[in-house]
Amino acid sequence: MIMTGAGGEFSWIFELEEDYIVPTISLIEAVDRDDVIRRLGGDLAATRSLTALEALELADDSEFAGVGQTGNIAYTIESIGYVAAVPGALRDLSRGGRCFSVRFDVNGADSVHYAVDGDLVVYEEYDGSVNALRADDPRWRASWCDGLLDAEGLWGANILALAEKVMGTSVRRSWFSEPLMTVELPSATRYVGTPYWDIP
Repeated sequence: MIMTGAGGEFSWIFELEEDYIVPTISLIEAVDRDDVIRRLGGDLAATRSLTALEALELADDSEFAGVGQTGNIAYTIESIGYVAAVPGALRDLSRGGRCFSVRFDVNGADSVHYAVDGDLVVYEEYDGSVNALRADDPRWRASWCDGLLDAEGLWGANILALAEKVMGTSVRRSWFSEPLMTVELPSATRYVGTPYWDIP
């Protein structure tokens, strides 16, 4: 398994499991933090400053997302939830720009997701090269996976390197230790059986 990518070493993602953090990470282009919170269904007036671990400790009955900003990219960290991996939420987050999200799963069913201006482009578990939902979709470049595949496909920490390639920004370990603008979210399960789970 390759552990290095465009932004360097990503083995720290597995160290988070020691704190029971199995995150969903999303990178959102051309949207500010306040708008990200609104699009996720959060209450801006109820935000608080929390680290990923502090948010996890509150997550017994609720889901939380920390939201940060680096240049023109906003990012979300869900310590254990997956709202930003719901297809409809991805579409909402990408309106007017792009959104790439990665969901890590304790059972290894990790997945990658990519939406452009309200349209879902990629949504799959990454057991090989990541492909667009529609053949020859010009919004997805297969070459983004170059150098990130091993004998078993594109696995583990390499999907963070893929996120960097696609979105042109670094994914940092510090996002999990620094306080972020954090909001409680309605559970992702509220979308079950709704068009929010529709995948083209």
